[in-house]
Amino acid sequence: MIKDSNIMRDNPWWKDSSRIDHDPEITAWMRTKLQIVPQMMHKITYDFEPENTVVYTLRGTRQIGKTTLIKLQIREFLKKGTSPWNIFYYSFDLCTTPQELVDAIESYSQLTRNMWDNKRHYIFLDEVTTIPNWQKAIKWLMDKRLIPNSTVMATGSDAIDLQRSIERLPGRRGSITESYDKALLPLQFAEYASVMDSEIRKIMNLYFPKFKDRLTTFNKLVNGEIDHTLERIHMYQHTLDDLLSKYMYSGGIPFVVNAQASAVPIRESVYSTYMDGIIGEWSRLGRDSNLLKRIGKEIVKSQGSHASWNNMAKSADVGSPKTVQDSVQTLSNLFVLLTIYGYNMDTKNPMFGRNKKIYFIDPFFFHMFNGWSASKDYFDVSSEYLDSSKGKSVLIEGIIANHLTRFAFNASSSKQNFDYHYKVFYHVENGHEVDFVYDNGKIVVPIEVKYRNKPGRDLAGMYKVLSKTHGTGMVISKNRLEVFSEYVMIPASLFLLLA
Repeated sequence: MIKDSNIMRDNPWWKDSSRIDHDPEITAWMRTKLQIVPQMMHKITYDFEPENTVVYTLRGTRQIGKTTLIKLQIREFLKKGTSPWNIFYYSFDLCTTPQELVDAIESYSQLTRNMWDNKRHYIFLDEVTTIPNWQKAIKWLMDKRLIPNSTVMATGSDAIDLQRSIERLPGRRGSITESYDKALLPLQFAEYASVMDSEIRKIMNLYFPKFKDRLTTFNKLVNGEIDHTLERIHMYQHTLDDLLSKYMYSGGIPFVVNAQASAVPIRESVYSTYMDGIIGEWSRLGRDSNLLKRIGKEIVKSQGSHASWNNMAKSADVGSPKTVQDSVQTLSNLFVLLTIYGYNMDTKNPMFGRNKKIYFIDPFFFHMFNGWSASKDYFDVSSEYLDSSKGKSVLIEGIIANHLTRFAFNASSSKQNFDYHYKVFYHVENGHEVDFVYDNGKIVVPIEVKYRNKPGRDLAGMYKVLSKTHGTGMVISKNRLEVFSEYVMIPASLFLLLA
């Protein structure tokens, strides 16, 4: 049973709301000169003021910054005059039963019953997915009207667990005009570049203040036209390339970005902190860490190549292809991996039964798993990998894959039911492959990644797609911005600003 005193102790702003400014997570972020917080705050911006009780979810891998952003949101509420009695935050890392969740909320309700008024209450349930069937507690509390006129935000690291639990709250999520669910993912390159360089930040604010501006520029590209904004930004190519080289090491995880800016090389403790977080989530699901290491090693080896469950199972010596498939799905649910399937030109659908391409959603995750099995320091392994042109090309392809899926999401008119598997593919025909195919239902764009000074003309896979779509292809190069008869060529760092 959770006692009232525990609630008081675990929520320091009950006694003095100014103490949230001294929270170590908050002060660590605020001390940095980087502008990471403004870049990420929009990711938890919800309609906090509906006319009913509403339940949101915030999903994302461990250590990505969910707790920090929640506390920053609480800080904003307090600054704007919200009473601390109207805010409840609790971390459920050590809780195991729905009853403990009920006890916590009931204790809060009892403590504040004399101050409970018509004003809205904000309830933050951090890492609530550690509690099996946590949604039963929410359902009971709502049915008993113990959380009226409240905004509830539930966070977790397992996407499937949150989704399945939320699906068991039919008719009890409230009524809003936007999405109930958001994922907190690492910074995209455009966000990273804006954080790291003030000039790039000014340019992005000037030319691409909203996603629709990027979409307009992208649509011109697939019609064979280079927008004047790209030509102007192209003048900053050297700066963008330098930023992309750094992004290949740190990725977009805020703490890692900050660590890299503070000291190079990135410390071993930074890698181990995030690796331990993933291992912890993996173990919580009842899986063996040795299996994770073997599967992770195979994924690193296969990134950018065609992968089959059978071949990966043999190479990893795990026995069953189903084990590999389940492991990849688990890591996808934990926001570590994404999977791209082959494109069926006739049905416009993914070919789930064929070989697939597996990518890490962030370069830092790739380096973590690549260094986990090595005898050298993580950063040394990362440096050796990126010293080779092949290593850079493989990593760039993974970055492009992740950014394309997120571009497809932002461009989608139906975000609540969005599934990137039906938007981003790869394609092989008669032995000729194109790295990606983007199909938004209106246009089909073959995209080839040629991250080198002289991209070459091995574009047979792209031409195979264009022979059926009669559209324009795209070649992502290292430094060339040019229009050709059947495709446009754009530098990787410039393309990533659009995605």
